[in-house]
Amino acid sequence: MTVVSDLEQDWQTWHAAREQDLNTDYGWLTIVGFDWLPAAPAALSGLPGEWWFADGQAHVRSAGELKLNGVPIEGTASASVAEAGSLSWLFFGDRLIELVLRGGRYAVRQRDPGAETRADFSGVPAYPLDASWAVRGYYTPYGAPERIEVSTARDDLRQHVTAVGTVHLALGGSAYELVATAAADGRLSLSFHDATNGSETAPWRTVTTGVVERDQSVLIDFNRAINLPFAFTEFGTCPAPVTGNRLGLPVTAGEKKVR
Repeated sequence: MTVVSDLEQDWQTWHAAREQDLNTDYGWLTIVGFDWLPAAPAALSGLPGEWWFADGQAHVRSAGELKLNGVPIEGTASASVAEAGSLSWLFFGDRLIELVLRGGRYAVRQRDPGAETRADFSGVPAYPLDASWAVRGYYTPYGAPERIEVSTARDDLRQHVTAVGTVHLALGGSAYELVATAAADGRLSLSFHDATNGSETAPWRTVTTGVVERDQSVLIDFNRAINLPFAFTEFGTCPAPVTGNRLGLPVTAGEKKVR
C-alpha cells in the first residue's frame, strides 16, 4: 500500500482544484478571440454587429444576434469597466463576450465552452513535490503602494501593477529580493522569472505566499507556482514580473509548460 504524506495529500488536493478551476465552461481554456475596440464602428472577427469605443465606454450595435441578460439587443448597448477589470457582458449563442480595459484601451474577449484548447486539455504538468522548495522569506512593506509599469504577454500592451513591498529570501546559496503585489487575506503575490523559463516552464510564473506573520516572515511554497492565463491561450494580457524579479537558478517546482 502506498502511503501518502499530509504534504503530498494537500498538494494533490490543491492541484486537482486548480485543474478543475481551469476547466470550467468559461474558464481560461475557453478564450478563442481578443480584439481591441476601434474608435469608429466596425465589425470584429467571429462576431455580429458593429463595435467601437467612445466617451469612456464600449459600444455595440446589434440586430438581435447578441443578448444582454438574456434579452436580444435591437439597437445599441454600452458598458464600461475599471482598468485591469473585466465584465461578462454579452452572449452570442453559447459564446460569452467579455469586456476588458487594459492600458486605458477597451477590448473584448470571446469565451467558448467548446474551444479546442478546452477539449484537448489533459491537465497541467508539474514537477514532483519537493518539500525543500517551501522556503521562508521576510517581507519589507513600502511606506505606500507604488505603481510600476511592466511589459505584458502582448507586444502591443504595457500595464501597471501595484507593488506593496519586497520579499527577501535565500535559494541555492544566493540571496534574492522580489517585488510583491498584494493578494487576498494578508498574502502576497510574487511573479518571477527563473532558469527553467522557455525550456521547461512558461516565460514567467507566479506564486502566492502564505499569510505574512507578525515578525514579517512569510512562507513561499514554489511547489504551488502556477502558470498565468497566457500560458494556456494566445489571447492572454498577463503582466510580466517587475524588472529584477529574476531568480538565478532553475526553480524545479510548481507548474510546467503546457504543451
